[in-house]
Amino acid sequence: MNNGEQNIVSAADMITSVFSNLDKKTLEESGKLIDTWKRVVSKVHSSGRDYGEQLCTHTNPVQFEKGVLLVEADHPGWIQILQIYSKFILTGLQRAVPELGITTLSFKLKGSGAELCGKSYDEQVAEERRKMEKRYKMHYGEPDKKGARKGQPLSPELQAKLDALKVSIEKAAKTQT
Repeated sequence: MNNGEQNIVSAADMITSVFSNLDKKTLEESGKLIDTWKRVVSKVHSSGRDYGEQLCTHTNPVQFEKGVLLVEADHPGWIQILQIYSKFILTGLQRAVPELGITTLSFKLKGSGAELCGKSYDEQVAEERRKMEKRYKMHYGEPDKKGARKGQPLSPELQAKLDALKVSIEKAAKTQT
């Protein structure tokens, strides 16, 4: 604002500026996926009950990453119906848009904040392992080369049980040889 003048921006200019950095191919694929979702899901029916149109109204694909399509529903009951018909829906999507490579459907409740993490299973496991090791070290200290904690002797009861277990294992090993 300068000297009482207002800078007015049209809605069209705002929308253009927001979407100008999006890849046209991504937008087309998103539109195609949403249209295909509606077309496939609208065909869901069972025993005279037509769930398809209601599922279209109450569900939306919200994220797609590494073959996983995350679908949002506005009530847990719709998620349950989606789970029941997930094989039918997944097959329909794979046939309609094979170029997207959808391999899995995942569901979330609207407003839950859940999202796909974008990490592989191995990356997630490695990250969790690092977190666990850090918590262990903070609580128990650094393990020695054998994996035992330094400077913390076992209780006499535990030591006696471990000694008895060791003797038992040695006896079993001798009888097998």
